[in-house]
Amino acid sequence: MAPVKITPKRESLLANIRVQRFTSGKDRSPYFDNFKLEVETGMTVLAALRKIKDEQDGSLTFRAFCRSAICGSCTVRVNGRSVLACSTQLLPILKDFRKGSVTIAPMANLPVLRDLVVDIDPVIDKLAKMHPYLIESPERVPEALERESLMSRDELNAFDYMTDCILCGSCYSACSSVAADPSYAGPLTIAKAYRFSIDVRDSFRGIRDQAAIDQGLWSCVQCRKCIKVCPKDTRPADTIRRTRKLTIDDGIRDTPGSRRAKAYVADIKRFGQVNKPMLPVVVFGTKGWEAIEVAEAALTKQGLEPTRRVCKLPGQEGVEGIFGRVRAIEDEEEQGR
Repeated sequence: MAPVKITPKRESLLANIRVQRFTSGKDRSPYFDNFKLEVETGMTVLAALRKIKDEQDGSLTFRAFCRSAICGSCTVRVNGRSVLACSTQLLPILKDFRKGSVTIAPMANLPVLRDLVVDIDPVIDKLAKMHPYLIESPERVPEALERESLMSRDELNAFDYMTDCILCGSCYSACSSVAADPSYAGPLTIAKAYRFSIDVRDSFRGIRDQAAIDQGLWSCVQCRKCIKVCPKDTRPADTIRRTRKLTIDDGIRDTPGSRRAKAYVADIKRFGQVNKPMLPVVVFGTKGWEAIEVAEAALTKQGLEPTRRVCKLPGQEGVEGIFGRVRAIEDEEEQGR
């Protein structure tokens, strides 16, 4: 039987491409330029930007190098979502939003230098503090170059998924915690530190533990936006969670974040819910009473009676058994990862 020839359906749409413009030191604030462009099947965001630059406005500025979703330099926001311009097609976005217009803006949480180009030095500075490179352990890395530094498949699997990170910054751009606190390290920074700390050939794990805590390890709110935008599916939020466990396992337990995590686990095991009325005291000690008193005053003002007890829930007596089963499942999944 002769092979069936498949002819892909070609479509085109005249679209309005809104591009954020800004030149540092010249413009007082960002503004948008509109460009009419015939968007065809297969046209990427980067191809559209190049076409606009070549045919409509040569001053349009953006970053791009490999065009293969490897270098990570072309990250922009399309309709508010951080994407790689070189691997993101425009036509599906236009059809999904059911509009003939799309908005392209630079990465968030970083200073804009010009148009779609941002200053990535803040990320590099934070990353440098994490020592994101292998500092050899003499127990695992032989001095003689003729000998190999061997590791098991399980030891490799512990961090292998993180080696796919291309430092594109999509997660950093989407991070709500960075937006709220610019001093926070951000997802890619902590994830990259974890990649080396969990490597059995490394000897700098304790220093990185403290560096991660100093740069806001416990500031992540686990909104998981970084997971949604990561083009390589490295799941930074999960890695941050593992980094937190790593620091606790390494004995760093007297921080507000570690105390909160411990309280969460103990409360869920006992009550099936977090003991929120008393959580500020558990986390911050006597300083937490002020937060409790403020919350109680607000409730009283609204005619509600505040309480410092955890409410009783149906089936609460079976919580500990459920907790134990969940923990067993988690342990099985972690061993199989």
